[in-house]
Amino acid sequence: MKSYSQVYNASKADVLGQRKAIFDTQKIAIVNVLKEEYMITGKMSELPADKKKDMAKRVLEYWSPKTGINAKGIKLLNENVITLSPNSNIEDIKLYIQKQTKKNIEQLTECFRAGETKVIVETFNDDIKSMIGRSLKEKFIVNTVWDIISNRIKNGL
Repeated sequence: MKSYSQVYNASKADVLGQRKAIFDTQKIAIVNVLKEEYMITGKMSELPADKKKDMAKRVLEYWSPKTGINAKGIKLLNENVITLSPNSNIEDIKLYIQKQTKKNIEQLTECFRAGETKVIVETFNDDIKSMIGRSLKEKFIVNTVWDIISNRIKNGL
């Protein structure tokens, strides 16, 4: 007959194994979404060292080895929304602006047609400043939004 401590340790090991499996599944889901967002087609291990380090930081923004997926990670998986932070680089910010532009393409196209680029810049700057803690240059925002809108106009949509 097994002692209480043997049963307890076996049960504890089983629970920890299940938790590890859940955390690993969550990490894989986060990595797959990030690979899709940043258009990485190969394996993460094949990336250059600096890109590998950047992607590791991004994964840790959405997932923790101790607690698993966090609120940002849930939002990323459910709504496919990248959340910015003070550590976000210019590539992250540009991707965020592009996604928001694609979501609101009709309104932003009308703002450009009406010559109201200041409204666009203020809206994005207010939104992004609260997340990253600094303002962006007007030219950067306008150029990033214009790249998306100009493609839409060229295609006649």
